[in-house]
Amino acid sequence: MTDENEPVQHCTVDEPVNLPTALEAAAIEYLDVDDQRTIVIYQHAILMVIASEGQATATREFTVELWEEPPDGLPRDPDDLITAFLDELLATTDAVLVEFEGQQDTEDHD
Repeated sequence: MTDENEPVQHCTVDEPVNLPTALEAAAIEYLDVDDQRTIVIYQHAILMVIASEGQATATREFTVELWEEPPDGLPRDPDDLITAFLDELLATTDAVLVEFEGQQDTEDHD
């Protein structure tokens, strides 16, 4: 569903995070897809959060992909949207972001 031009941010935190618990604490709507993937609705945008180490209930590494921008038509920077989401998500935990790699893939061309 994502395409190569969609923003993706890779995150590593200092201690395992239970993503569903953090989403609930932040009052962010979500739907579990499987043990690693969670679809999130954040500020009317659709994000895919993927645990890249372990499961969504205890991961230190995860990726956030923007699947669909908000339909409101307001100009928003997609990377800023994902960063705001991460700030809200991690504010509900004791975890600290130790590594962050944001990419918009615009420089990757075939």
